[in-house]
Formats: sequence, structure tokens, C-alpha cells
Amino acid sequence: MRQDPIPPAVADRLSTAARRLRAARRSALDRVAVAETEWEYAGRTWSWPAGEEMTYFRELAPGECEVLDGLRADLDALAEGDGARSEPAAEILGVGTGRVAIAVPASVREGVTERENAEATAGGPLVAKLARYGPSAEMGDGRPQNRRERRIWSAVESHPFLPVLDGDADGDWIVMPRAEVPPDESVREEALDRVRRALMPHRERFHFDELKPENVGAYRGRYWIVDYGRPAGEPLFVDPPAESEAREAEPTGTEPESDADGSENRQDRS
Repeated sequence: MRQDPIPPAVADRLSTAARRLRAARRSALDRVAVAETEWEYAGRTWSWPAGEEMTYFRELAPGECEVLDGLRADLDALAEGDGARSEPAAEILGVGTGRVAIAVPASVREGVTERENAEATAGGPLVAKLARYGPSAEMGDGRPQNRRERRIWSAVESHPFLPVLDGDADGDWIVMPRAEVPPDESVREEALDRVRRALMPHRERFHFDELKPENVGAYRGRYWIVDYGRPAGEPLFVDPPAESEAREAEPTGTEPESDADGSENRQDRS
């Protein structure tokens, strides 16, 4: 089996941070002590303490901020090594209901050989998705999302699903290549359209409500869906493409690299 795209020292830090992140949010929610409420949407009943206006629904709780600050410091220290920094520092790229995306500098993968590193991600930076705590899988718990993305990638291993290169067996975190999210505004509609058509054969796997600019990215000459952890099925608020749209087109003037679909880069820590 090929080596993981990140060394064990980084994996340990991600696992520790994810556990602390979940504990911090749960503690913060418990302290707020707001009664749970329910609301109707698309024929279903949804619940969350105080609904989407609940404190820490999307924004980070103070304890979560401290955890992420510590992780960023650890990753920056690993990336610096003995030389001068030549790449961006670790940074928080996005905060969702159930996960936090954080950049992982490419140089932290010093335990991977040059050849393997090039085959996996062309030496580029990675993104780690850390699971947050939530009262249910649908409303906040990021671990099922991470586990689902690993399962889909393991089954499909091809465009337009951005590769899952590594991950924790429990779903505390996964690692993907870093894509440009969202694509440049001048090509955004084209990117969404291309990904939508490419996803058509996978309509049973992917929830088309998630096809929005912040979930599509440009990577190695193609457009990819970068967030596909939400379960498919009801309620479906956005219709999948019709059968007549089932065709895949490459970006004009750009040829994808031969291994851009990551078909040989399947990783598993389970």
C-alpha cells in the first residue's frame, strides 16, 4: 500500500484537534441552554436549538476558535522546518454547520517521497475537513459527512468528485487536494453547469441541493464538486439534470492531467 499523503505526526494533530473541536462546541451549546425548536420546510419537520439562529450554528464557538488556533500553530511549525517559509500559512478556509475546512501546507508532508507526493497531489496544498459536534447527523454532526465522502470516493474514484486522499476511520477528519473555491466569477456558471452534467450518472449518490458555488472548485484544469457529504434522497429541493444533459465537457483550452481524477490515490486509515 502506498504511503499516506500526510505523515502520522500531522494525522495525530488532526485527530486531536477534531476531538477537541467537537467537545468545545458541545460544551458551548450546553452552556447556552436554549430550548430546541422545530420548523417546517419542504414537507418535513426540522429541528435545532432555536433553529438556524442558534448561537454557533455556523459561526465558531470561542472554544472552537482556541482549538483551531492551536492546530494552525502546530501545522505552521511543522511546515517551517529548518528553512524559511515559502508558502501560505495554515488558515481556516470555511466554516459550515458540521465541518471546518483548514488549509494544510504542502511541506508538512516531509514523510512522503517526492515521487509518491507528485503522484498524489502534484505537491500542492491540501485541505482538512474537521468534523464539528451537532445534535444530529442532518443538523450539525460532521462525522457522517466525512464518512460518506470517503465511501463515495472509494466507490467512484473519478471526476467530478474531488478525491479523498486520507481520513480518520471514525470520520473526525478527511483530507482532500485544495481546489480554487468558488471558481472565478467569470467562469462560475460554466463551472456549475459542467459539474452538474458530470454528476448526472451519480444522481443516486449526490444531493443536488448541494450544487452551489461554494461547493464547486477548480483543480488541475477541471471543475469538481468539493463537498458531497450530504445524504441523497428526500427532501430534494433542486431537480437533478435530465437524461438529455448526460454529457461531460472539458474546460475550453485546458487539458486535464492524466491522473487528475485521482484514480490511483485511494487512501484508507480504517
